[in-house]
Amino acid sequence: MYTANVVCFQVIDRLNQDGRWSEYMEGIGARLHRRTTPFILLDAVILAVLLASHVTIFGFLLSTIGSIVGASALLYVVFSAYSFRRMRLGSLSQAMNAFYVLFTLYVAIGIIDFLAAGLIGDGWLFIQAFLVLLLARSCLQRRRALDDPRFRSWWTISTGEDVLGIELSEGEVLATCPSCSSMLAVIPEKLDEGDLCPICGKSLTGG
Repeated sequence: MYTANVVCFQVIDRLNQDGRWSEYMEGIGARLHRRTTPFILLDAVILAVLLASHVTIFGFLLSTIGSIVGASALLYVVFSAYSFRRMRLGSLSQAMNAFYVLFTLYVAIGIIDFLAAGLIGDGWLFIQAFLVLLLARSCLQRRRALDDPRFRSWWTISTGEDVLGIELSEGEVLATCPSCSSMLAVIPEKLDEGDLCPICGKSLTGG
């Protein structure tokens, strides 16, 4: 039998035995890690351009406050991207927070553009607002990718930082379902051929 201490992944011992673990996690984790930082930095550049053109439409005080807040937010985003690229401890949470910051800035600009488009009847500005909101949506999608249990498992193995939140009891080891890659806490000696994954309902032993 396996314990009910569930989160999400696949029997590490089994994958280590046939050499598939490093190849599997390289495909799931390393590729996503390599692609995330360029996306964060690209969003930061786009927002820097958008903010530079938007803060000037307000009065001096609001423009100054907006400039300071926007610059501080983008500096945090760039720092988070650098830390994430270097795989520093805690940088996964920073990168996820950075996507929230980017999302918030995109939404704020999108709303301003929508209001302005409605007031002056500018069709092109309306299209720009729609595209900006699509960029905001993409930030949430990339953040969800980082929150995927498969990526979190790769991060834990690669950095040694526990981002899975699984507390193991005596005799338990982390294991991943060979069918759905959901991470589980199992006791190998008590794992029977008939045991099923609580996530996908398929065999945990691959039979």
